[in-house]
Amino acid sequence: MPSNIRLRYLYESARLGTMNSASESLDVATSSVSRQIAQLEMELGLPLIEKGRRRIRLTEAGEAACKYYREKLSQEEAFLSHIEEMKKVRTGKIVLAVGEAFITQGFSDMLDDFMQQYPGMEIKVSTSNTIDVSKQIREDLAHLGLIFDIPREPGITARLVLPQPLRVIVHGQHRLRDSGDVTLRCIQQESIGLPDNGYRIRQIVHEAEQEEGVFLEPSLTTNSLVLLKDFVLSGRGISILPELVVHDKLKDGTLVALASSNQVLNSTQTSLITRVGRQLPVGAYRLMNCIQVYLKSMTGLAESQD
Repeated sequence: MPSNIRLRYLYESARLGTMNSASESLDVATSSVSRQIAQLEMELGLPLIEKGRRRIRLTEAGEAACKYYREKLSQEEAFLSHIEEMKKVRTGKIVLAVGEAFITQGFSDMLDDFMQQYPGMEIKVSTSNTIDVSKQIREDLAHLGLIFDIPREPGITARLVLPQPLRVIVHGQHRLRDSGDVTLRCIQQESIGLPDNGYRIRQIVHEAEQEEGVFLEPSLTTNSLVLLKDFVLSGRGISILPELVVHDKLKDGTLVALASSNQVLNSTQTSLITRVGRQLPVGAYRLMNCIQVYLKSMTGLAESQD
């Protein structure tokens, strides 16, 4: 069997793009990385890296070797986690990658409850866009991912998919607060705040504009959902967001979520994702269950307000 060291050197070189970057990450000489990869190629009898390129590009055999290494690491992680669980040692690290839309008070409360139940667990939460969250899951940089979309690439599976339509969010005193289903044309003249193009939300709004043949000109464009929430709370304008971003303010009536007749806005979904075939450590599996319960409760809240 190929040695773990050689497989690791190949994997890190492919992940970071160059042997030099891998050597810095591994704190070894570049020549050592090159030599170990060459020995792995001799051992397997196939080239693993395409020659003559400045950045690492794996051959089919190289891809297979890296996939094998990732699977091996994942299985070892799951095995050791189960052993520790059997010893009643509640320690470990869980990495969660999420879109910013999910970072709400309810989400923080759910994490706080989990951490109180498992005080020895270390949890790392990173926020990013849908593409980067999916990449982190695919490369085993995160155990669990939350995206405002459905998985669109092989190698990633959804453990839970729930409807999460985009709503027109207005202040509780706004003139549209009692409106039925609204169209984009209805709000075209309103002062509106929207996320920038890095957000899947904005991309969906663009698709909705095309469906209705309407172009919205936002008064505020930002990469901060908190700023958009404050924009609506101040009464300066409206926004188009999933209800989970503002669910606390919907619950107390400060803000109102208006349904839309636009099919694009109504068809959006939320997904809890993992890599296909990855065996989650016990802690990550239990956190996944907590997240599922939380997301379902948020959907229930949304349905009760429609």
